[in-house]
Amino acid sequence: MICFPIETERLIIRPLRLEDAGDLRQNEEWIQEKVDRFERDEGMSLWAAVERETGRAVALAGLQWEQIDGRRELDLGCVVAPDVRLRGYATEASRGVLRAAAAAGRDRVTAMTLLDNAAAMHVLAKLGFERHGETIFDGRRYAFFVTDARGTRAALRASAEASGRRAARS
Repeated sequence: MICFPIETERLIIRPLRLEDAGDLRQNEEWIQEKVDRFERDEGMSLWAAVERETGRAVALAGLQWEQIDGRRELDLGCVVAPDVRLRGYATEASRGVLRAAAAAGRDRVTAMTLLDNAAAMHVLAKLGFERHGETIFDGRRYAFFVTDARGTRAALRASAEASGRRAARS
């Protein structure tokens, strides 16, 4: 079970609410589906990543159960609001989600991204995911990534050390 809130340096990750749709520039029906999934799948869904400074939801990040290539997978997802992209929120929120998954004893996490999404592939590599080919999901072709507990812990340690070095230089 994932414990909320998940806290990072700039974000508080909590269960999603329908009223987050406006901040996130997302369709209310899609947000409601994520809220319903949270209730149906024992907390597994996309959650709201809220800026500590402003209280605004700036991203959706979380873990969802998905059927991928005939296997039930715990899949990492992250969608950053269009007007706040390129600020490191995807990496920070995903790192927090993976830390929570590891704390909950989850050994394997997958991720999918469209083949032309270089930014997402870069984030996944930083987080310790390894590419495992491609998959078809909902009729679209995706790059498919996997990390295990060992890879996640090593990547989170390296990422935290890099953040500490940046903070020390400031």
